[in-house]
Amino acid sequence: MKPAVVILKKLTYCRHIFNIQVIAESLSEEEIGGLKELFKMIDTDNSGTITFDELKDGLKRVGSELTENEIQALMEAVSAPPAFY
Repeated sequence: MKPAVVILKKLTYCRHIFNIQVIAESLSEEEIGGLKELFKMIDTDNSGTITFDELKDGLKRVGSELTENEIQALMEAVSAPPAFY
């Protein structure tokens, strides 16, 4: 892999982590608690991670009308990036 591509991937990953941190810092304790409860409800096998099917089923249970493509895009947006070479 070319060095410029590696650097770009690392910068993109850092920006992603920074965005998540900014969002997390702006949440109240009540909102964080609500997200934790939502996570527990969606993580039906209690693995500590959420699969595509768990997310799809969980979102459906809370009335979401997201398409499978939108759910897949959401999964990709929050998934860990591939290892850097």
